[in-house]
Amino acid sequence: MNSTEQKSNNFIVRRPLLAYFVLSYTFFWGFLVLIIFILGMLRLRPDALPGWAMPIIGILGSWMPNLAAVIVTGVIAGRAGIRQLLGKFFAYRIAVRWYLVALLPFPLAFVAAGLYRLAGGAAPENMSLSVGFWAGLIILNLLQGATGEEAGWRGFALPRLQETHGPVKASLILGFLWNFWHLPLWILSGYSGLDLVIYVLAFSVSIISLTFLITWISSKTPNSLIPIVITHFSFNASLNLVDARGLGFGPTLSLLAVTAGIYLVAAILVWSASVWSTQKKHRAIAFTMK
Repeated sequence: MNSTEQKSNNFIVRRPLLAYFVLSYTFFWGFLVLIIFILGMLRLRPDALPGWAMPIIGILGSWMPNLAAVIVTGVIAGRAGIRQLLGKFFAYRIAVRWYLVALLPFPLAFVAAGLYRLAGGAAPENMSLSVGFWAGLIILNLLQGATGEEAGWRGFALPRLQETHGPVKASLILGFLWNFWHLPLWILSGYSGLDLVIYVLAFSVSIISLTFLITWISSKTPNSLIPIVITHFSFNASLNLVDARGLGFGPTLSLLAVTAGIYLVAAILVWSASVWSTQKKHRAIAFTMK
């Protein structure tokens, strides 16, 4: 069998998108199972580990989508494909407004916190945040998730999904797959019963709504992952900032539910405005052609 025939029989070559999702899930879930197994063998509880250990584990786990994307890209496009994929992390020559738009999760989080407070939520208890808190917030949330995942979800998967399904259906598919990828974290969240159901629903609505927002941003900056990484970072960091680890609003479950509603409304408004703008442009073009 020659190399061409071997390639044609390679599952990754035949189904690169499916292969990417399978590898991304397998690497991440397998990594967490391995960590749990090692802790069990050593008879250690996660809360007994040094303070730096869990962030390192979180960072390593969050890089699994990128690893899957690099492997699949390497198989189907070689080193040149990998360079092109990872080069999107350094494509900084985009309009300044998209750097600002990418920070949208921060005001959304504060709107959610404000509504939560107006609805009777606990008032902030820790407004004096240290330099160490800010440094940890930025470094951890930049490395964990934002940078580690986006070469996979948006650099590799989203363009291929849009080729076949268009932006709306592609966002739904990717949103559900990205959301369900977090299933082990739901299990390890500490919630149970009805609280777990509320947590998973709020988490899911937030992630899927965020997916639509990121797809919209990606459509405006298709050759760069920088605004995508910033948006993902802003989402994670803003949640850490307004919940009990930051401004100390108290019970995070209710705040997460309010935040999910805010993201859903924001996604609907952004996409409605985008569709309206596109239709207006098409009408203007049609009018000038008459």
